[in-house]
Amino acid sequence: MRQGWIGVATVVVLTLPGFAAVAAGPGEAAWMKERRASFAAYRAAHPDPDAEIADLKARSAALAAPHPPAPSSDAVLQSPPSIWRLSDQPIELWDGPDSPRMIVLPPGEFTMGSPASEQGHLANEGPLHRVRIAASFAVSRYPVTMGEFARFVAETHHDMGEACFTMEHGEYKLRAWRDYLHVGFPQTRNGPALCVNFADAQAYVAWLSKKTGHSYRLLSEAEYEYANRAGTATAYWWGGDIGRGRTNCDGCGSRWDNRQLAPVGSFAPNPFGLYDTTGNTLSWLADCWTADYARAPADGSADMNGDCDLHDLRGGSLHSPPRALRSAARSRHWFSLRNITVGLRIARTL
Repeated sequence: MRQGWIGVATVVVLTLPGFAAVAAGPGEAAWMKERRASFAAYRAAHPDPDAEIADLKARSAALAAPHPPAPSSDAVLQSPPSIWRLSDQPIELWDGPDSPRMIVLPPGEFTMGSPASEQGHLANEGPLHRVRIAASFAVSRYPVTMGEFARFVAETHHDMGEACFTMEHGEYKLRAWRDYLHVGFPQTRNGPALCVNFADAQAYVAWLSKKTGHSYRLLSEAEYEYANRAGTATAYWWGGDIGRGRTNCDGCGSRWDNRQLAPVGSFAPNPFGLYDTTGNTLSWLADCWTADYARAPADGSADMNGDCDLHDLRGGSLHSPPRALRSAARSRHWFSLRNITVGLRIARTL
């Protein structure tokens, strides 16, 4: 089997003594009870979500229409992001208690990639190019959680392979006794799902689409950067430096740094109302890996013209150095391998 990698360096994963399994049985009843209560409150406040979505789509189109794509130029590339906001507050969609809660992102455009002057810049983050997101779409408020993913596995009997790459006792290798339920450190249903390969992620969104009747999918690389930046143009969505206690990484100053995952929502959300877009866990994307953006789509769609044995990842993980958490930072991984630092975040087409 080929050795997997993430970014430009081998992933180092430190595990705590012992492990905690989160099966679909013990504790699920309490988790589902809380979810059902929260979902009932959501539906009481949103009695006709289909009508809301139709209104959002109409407003999205009306906001984007007066802003046709501008010809590419240095001035355009250097201009700040334009976000055509639908609301001052995040707009939530939720299709069911065992489905992820979704946030509707407004249309807009931004300059994708990083300038050579940005600390940590790599050549694969260029050339800079303007991307236009012409219609609203929804993104999961958090990475897909263990509880949400376990519902999918239990209902479909999806084969998770019972093996995952981890670092234990100073050795990085595929271990047959590690899987999404046994990750090597304590885990709860509100932690991100881990040890998920690309096929698992695709199977999950296909199941969710069939279950809800709506179109769920993985984000494109451009959509993830747009969602992560949330109208900002700095190295991180909160500014030019990693700071302390803003996320979980190897050097982020959190109590989880480089040890174990933080529960989703442990840190402040970005300006779009999305949590954990930076750090904690990487997310699979739809794009095949490309060495740069020379032929990148300008409409935010996934680039499928690269090496499809590798798929893009974004977000950085608890074991990543701060430079790998920048909004423009790119990673990749073999599509068939499961890794302790890789999960998923999903989109819904409106």
